[in-house]
Order: sequence, then structure tokens, then C-alpha cells
Amino acid sequence: MFKAIVMIKRKPGTSHEDFVKYYEEFHSALGASKVPNLKKYIRHHIEPYGDGTYTLETEAPYDVITEIWFDDEEDFKQGMAHLSEPSAAAEIAEDELKFMDRGSIRFYTMQNYETDLTTGKSIGQVD
Repeated sequence: MFKAIVMIKRKPGTSHEDFVKYYEEFHSALGASKVPNLKKYIRHHIEPYGDGTYTLETEAPYDVITEIWFDDEEDFKQGMAHLSEPSAAAEIAEDELKFMDRGSIRFYTMQNYETDLTTGKSIGQVD
């Protein structure tokens, strides 16, 4: 599998709750419909955490980390090319303006490594 993540901050003046609601009720379906070859689409909505060891932030730098999964890098490239077509890009951008700070969007591809919890050693790259 080939995975990318997108980190996004909500639009100023939009509450985190309204951001999550809009993303889940409207934008996620639009996004899923515009990316061919998409195998998995997961959103991790971020909430501050603090327990005495870790500092509780008043506001996280991002509101969501979105994962998009493809069978391979070629499928990813095809999906991104389709998403970049003018009509799809315009429709997505118009919807993002309703609840996202578009200038905050950061897009990355990922390589995943796993640790064997019985030995504490890396078992290498995994899907």
C-alpha cells in the first residue's frame, strides 16, 4: 500500500466542532468521489492532551491529519493527477474555503516502519 497524509487547520472563526462536523458530513464524501483508485480514506481529528508529563496545548497546530491510501505509487499519482484537473480542483477548493485554512494545508507521502514489541527492535518497513 502507498499512503499520503494531509494536515489541515480550520478556517479562522470556525470552531473545532464545526470543522469536524462539516468535514465528516460533507467534505469527506466530496473528496472520496474525486480521487480514483483510493483504497482507504481516514481522518484523525486532533484533540489536545495533557497529563502532567506532556504539556496540554490550548490549540493544536492542525485540526486533522487525513490519510489517503492507494495500492501503489502509480495509483497515487493517477489519483493526484485527477484531483488536479481544473474542474475537480475548483470544486474541492470551493468547498475547502467553507471550513479550512487553505494556506495551512500540508501534504506528505509516508513510509511506515514497525517495532517488534517483544524485542524492541525495528522489523523494518511495513504497509
